[in-house]
Formats: sequence, C-alpha cells, structure tokens
Amino acid sequence: MDLTNRIKSLVDSRISLESQLQKEPGELSGAAAARYDGEYAALQRQLSGLFKEAGEDAQRITIMLEMMRILENRLVYLQNFILDPTADNRVLAQLVTRFIDELSSQRSNVLTSLEATYYRAVAALYAGNLAAAREGFSAACASEESDEANDIKYKSYVILGHLSHEEHDYQKAKDLHEQSLRYSQNANVTAQALALKALNSYALNDHEEALHLFNDALALFDPNQPFFNSYFYRNALLFCGAIWFDRKKYDEAERFYRQVVDSVEQNSYDFFDALSHLGRIHYAQGRYDDAVAALEKAVQTQKFSENEYIIDTWFWIARAHLKRNDATQAKPYLEKIAATDVRYEKKPQAVELLQRIA
Repeated sequence: MDLTNRIKSLVDSRISLESQLQKEPGELSGAAAARYDGEYAALQRQLSGLFKEAGEDAQRITIMLEMMRILENRLVYLQNFILDPTADNRVLAQLVTRFIDELSSQRSNVLTSLEATYYRAVAALYAGNLAAAREGFSAACASEESDEANDIKYKSYVILGHLSHEEHDYQKAKDLHEQSLRYSQNANVTAQALALKALNSYALNDHEEALHLFNDALALFDPNQPFFNSYFYRNALLFCGAIWFDRKKYDEAERFYRQVVDSVEQNSYDFFDALSHLGRIHYAQGRYDDAVAALEKAVQTQKFSENEYIIDTWFWIARAHLKRNDATQAKPYLEKIAATDVRYEKKPQAVELLQRIA
C-alpha cells in the first residue's frame, strides 16, 4: 500500500473511532475508556511514523491535522478536559505548534484563524503552558470568526472554566461555564455545561443553586444519544446525593446513590463512594444490618491503598456492628484502625471503643 493510502486508512480509523466514542451508549467503563485511549495512542504512533516518511506537503499536512484531532479527541472525550502534560505530550505539542506556525507564515488556508488559535491553545495545554493556553482559548472565545458548529467556542469556554476552577476562582469558572451554554449543540452537551456550572455553585457553597442545576442536567442527560458523558452524569448524581445527605434528607439521598451503584463498575471509586454513603444512610435510619452489608461490600470490592476514607468506613462498620450488639465482628475493624499509620481524626475514639470491648 502506498503512503497516501496508508494515511487515508489511518484517517478513516480515527473518524470511525471518534464516531464510536461519541455514540457510546450509557456508562463508559474503565476498560472501554482504556481501550479507546490505547487505540488513539496506537494511531498517534503510526501517524508519527508516516510523518517521517512523508515527502509531500499535502501528506505532512494531513498527518499533522490528524495528530491534532487525536490530541483534542482524547482531551474532550476521554480525559474530560483534565490532563497531565507528560514528556510525550510536550514533544507532540511542540510539533503541533511548529506546524501551525509554519501554516500561518505561509498564509495557508488549511486552518481558519479560529482553528489555528484553538489548536495552538490545545497544544499549549498539553505542553503544560497554562498561561499560553488561557490566552489562546480566550482569543478563540473573543473571535468574531464564524464557528458554525459552535464547537470550538463551547470547548474553549469549558476549558477556561476548568482552569479557573483549578485555581479556586469558582465565580469566574461559573461565569465561563454559563457562557459556554450559549454554544452547546445538543441536550447532552447542554447537560454537561450545566453540570460544570453546578460544580462551581457547589464550591461557592450555594448548594441550593447547585442542586437545581444538577437536576436540570440530569433531566437532559440521555445515554442513548451522542455526546453522552458518563463522567459528568455520575458527578451530578453523586453531588445531588451528597447535598441531600448533608441535609439529612436520607430518602432523597438514597435515590441518587442507588442510581450510581446500579450504573457503575464495582471496582470503581464511585461505586465505593455511593455504597459507603448508603451504609451511612442505613446507619442513620437505624437499619444496622443493612448498614453493615452496604459498608462491608464497599470495602471488599475495592483495592485502594489505605486512606482516610476507607479507614472511616471501617469505623462506621465497627459502630454498626456494636449497634447490633456484635462486638466480635466490630473488634477486627477497630484493631485495624488502631494499628494504621494513616492520619485519622477519629482514631482516639476507635481506640477507646476497642478498649471497652477488649
């Protein structure tokens, strides 16, 4: 197969992969996400190899455009706008930036000015240059150039909002995510924008507004339609559960946590989080047998390193067993808490309980 056909084959593979990912029904499992990411990485490596062979400008342009689209696809669909600027990402970002600069110097019409600005900002993000990324995405948002699909400006506002959220400027992040709503292209994208805005309302301690926005988002999320994002869908469910839990409205909280438990993989942290909260709800309702069952299942299905949240779950299990007048079952959990080196604020209480039943 000649080089042109090999390039076309990889382009077709990228288009097919993106289409599959956009139309993925329901929850995207960890295994599926890893498979998609692996396929994108393989395409990226193959394109890099062909770029070295390419002698014609048209071939090099096609290959580099595909590399840029893969970077963006991974950022938007798999990494949820969050990434780690690894060494490989930095190298690829440099190549993309150099390529865009060359096109601009040649006054090429391969990329519009808006596209060049946006992809340069994406490359800066992968390179870890947040100042340049912010400047580029801001320029894309401010551009008067037509963005017919409303795609670039939507994603630019979302990424700017995420950067502000990471810097704890939640009001600015909320405003940016509000502006992104003007460019959302369908119900699932609008739902994602609402969920992002809600996260900032929650961070600003406006839990009433956050609950309202999360519920609006959940009403729009449709797992059977393109652009469904299971990450933001789960977040919306978990935060609604947390808000009702903090208000001691346990029936409402249970409804949201049940939806998470019923829709995620059992080895995920979200499963652990939702199930452990269900255990706490049952405890608060005096349903101690149900509390033990939920809490013990939560810790048994996880392989996390010892951390404060897991240790706290051990404490809830021990207390539930003691409420059932079963000190024998409570003792091993209290012993583990007493022996742990992880900082845990309720450790003295656990030690006191252990001494009482010893």
